[in-house]
Amino acid sequence: MLRLLDQFTASLPGAMIYSILIGGIGSVILVVFLGGVLSPNGLNRSIPFIFGFNAAITGFSLLDKTRGRLFRHRVFAVASGGVMVALVCVLLIFTFQHGLRIPVYKLFIYGAIGVIFSGFGAWLAIQQYHLK
Repeated sequence: MLRLLDQFTASLPGAMIYSILIGGIGSVILVVFLGGVLSPNGLNRSIPFIFGFNAAITGFSLLDKTRGRLFRHRVFAVASGGVMVALVCVLLIFTFQHGLRIPVYKLFIYGAIGVIFSGFGAWLAIQQYHLK
């Protein structure tokens, strides 16, 4: 099983899918857990922090898996953070018990948070792995 995962993440699309899934699954787990512990208002206030942290993990994970094989690695990392936030928002809207109501302006804010923090995670990976 581990060998199959390594083969999957060896390709560039596989590495992107893997990094998006890592951040997305982490976000969903935290939102579901905190949804059972916090009030709905408290959950809405914590979602930007959850997205920011997991978007940074997404950007870092992408560059960790590709290690310089991407031509424009920062652009791909930022895009993967935005895609991760978009997928998690869609998933939360359609699967939460009564539908997690996210206004449109907050979707743009969450997207911006995902892009910014994914870029930050990519910057950390660039510094750690000495990528150009």
